[in-house]
Amino acid sequence: MLQRLILSSFRNYSHAELTLGAGVNLVVGGNGSGKSSLLEAIYLMGTGRSFRTSRLQRLVNEAAGEAAVYAEVLSQQDVLHKIGMSRDRQGFTALKMDGANVRGLSELARLLPVQAFHPGTVDVVEGPSSARRRYLDWGLFHVEQSFLPLWRQLSGALQQRNKLLRAGGFNARELAAWDQQVASVSDRINGLRTRYLADLLPHFDAVLAHIGELPEVRISLYPGWAEGEDLLALLAQDLERDRQRGYTGKGAHRAELRLSTGAGPVRDVFSRGQTKTLSYALLLAQLYLLVRSHGGRCLVLVDDLASELDEQHSDAVIRALQELGQQTLITALSADALPALARDDATRVFHVEHGVLNRLE
Repeated sequence: MLQRLILSSFRNYSHAELTLGAGVNLVVGGNGSGKSSLLEAIYLMGTGRSFRTSRLQRLVNEAAGEAAVYAEVLSQQDVLHKIGMSRDRQGFTALKMDGANVRGLSELARLLPVQAFHPGTVDVVEGPSSARRRYLDWGLFHVEQSFLPLWRQLSGALQQRNKLLRAGGFNARELAAWDQQVASVSDRINGLRTRYLADLLPHFDAVLAHIGELPEVRISLYPGWAEGEDLLALLAQDLERDRQRGYTGKGAHRAELRLSTGAGPVRDVFSRGQTKTLSYALLLAQLYLLVRSHGGRCLVLVDDLASELDEQHSDAVIRALQELGQQTLITALSADALPALARDDATRVFHVEHGVLNRLE
């Protein structure tokens, strides 16, 4: 649980401090006031990424050379940790936990699981395959301890194999060793993803019944190579093609979550509204699996829900999140956009304007 957040030179914030409640927190303010930036800072702390841009240099305030985010986080074991990160326009300059440097962003992400619902959430459905792969792997990272070491092992093997492919006159025995590693680790990752998806589907069906009717959606996993085929043999078979393009074309790094209906792929048959509802349902299903099946906790960020979904579906998403009982931070243009939350005495309400944040009593 995130107890305290301090921003320094982050986006339009010169300095801001926020003490969150354990339940629902509502941040209101006009467009460009800093609502989304506040969520973005938390998301950066929990994932190392932004949900708004791939150009992280934009996170640094124009008048400063470096941005910093500091947080006090209560772990699931009720241990208070102090974590922080800073970055300039070239990259991260510091990652710390309890005063000590940490080796990677994954250590912070493990401590602060964060899921964000935002205008770009629709990419889970209509974006590239990497968006759905990232969606699947976020869930695995937080419920399966063996996933991250396997993914690192695969990434290292692919890097070495691709380097040999681009070198031209490679050693066949050395290439075969990397082929073996890519194939064996891909098989193990595919096994984890397959089991995770099987566990996720009942929660997905329950969420769809909760937030609104959609045509029947089928979800399947393409492992990254032809199902039932031996990946090691396929890597050897595709060697010349891989050499020409300079990278490995088959493996778990090419996996995709496929979404379809009886009429065809979801992207071809769903309306924009149906696509948005489906994307929110997919994220909610992950939260249900993490919290209810694995006893996990997650900080939920919801950016401008009222502008993304109609009132019926927006209310359904809010109710689903309230039932999960997780710490939640929601933004809106005004309290009138989410009156039920604003009137609830348990909701902690904040107002932001021009990068100045205040709690409303």
